[in-house]
Amino acid sequence: MACRARRTAWSTEAPDLIVCTGDMTFSGADVQDELAFASRQFERIASQVLFVPGNHDIGNSLPDVRGGEIPITEERWHIYRQYFGNDCWFRDVGSSWRFIGLNSMLFGSSVAGEAHQWDMLEEAIRTGHDRSVMIFQHKPLYHRVPSETAPTQSAIYPEHRARLKGVLARARQLVVCSGHIHHYRTARWGKIAQIWAPATSFTIGIPGQKPLGGTRRVGYPRHTLDGESHRHEFVEPCQFINMDFGNWGRDSRGFHARYETEQLRGLVLSGATQTDVFETASGTAGLEGIHSTGSVRTARGS
Repeated sequence: MACRARRTAWSTEAPDLIVCTGDMTFSGADVQDELAFASRQFERIASQVLFVPGNHDIGNSLPDVRGGEIPITEERWHIYRQYFGNDCWFRDVGSSWRFIGLNSMLFGSSVAGEAHQWDMLEEAIRTGHDRSVMIFQHKPLYHRVPSETAPTQSAIYPEHRARLKGVLARARQLVVCSGHIHHYRTARWGKIAQIWAPATSFTIGIPGQKPLGGTRRVGYPRHTLDGESHRHEFVEPCQFINMDFGNWGRDSRGFHARYETEQLRGLVLSGATQTDVFETASGTAGLEGIHSTGSVRTARGS
């Protein structure tokens, strides 16, 4: 149902480009068939789609500060790329913008692609020719405040955040788009405008968690580029249904264990139920609809 709702919304809007900021699957880091199924579903969308991985697709960041996570590995990195292509990339849009996609979980992982991603980012900024830059990554730069010093799986770890900010400082205009938190929010960090994309699948209201600000509802940001200018709005299609999975966090075995055994959702990864399981479970944790005005109709470039 969730997949059909997204296809209906995007076929009506017909954006020039869609960018998915990760978590195309729920258990793709551990169940390769989920990656395969999700990639096939995105082929059914008429608009061009670009991807960056989420922790559910490729494994979470290292070190495992929470314990018990499925972490990113060399093998999981290679498997993800089989289905969704390069995990980091850049391309030019029109005459004024450069889009850059980053793999949040590569930072500090020692996976082979980590050094390449830093090199690619340096090149993308250095050769931008005064273009404005829009970054797409799964995890936000920080969770609550940029002065955070303790690593959290909710955001880029502090040491990588500092290096990332230093590289991006050379960009003329900078927008960082992320997903992961299932929450719509905007913030500024110096010259960096930040936009958190909510999920298109479900929300997570963690019991007892201090409010983050913003909006905890399903939907997606719609970006419009007009020359050098950029604006966005939060879109809540009528086909999307708000479901809060936060109470699953109360399970003593953890959120993921509850998901894997919740019979009311039919989550049995075998036999005839597999298609229905994945169609229900493959909601994205951040999706950006890009609209260009004037002569710019498609994303072009590297």
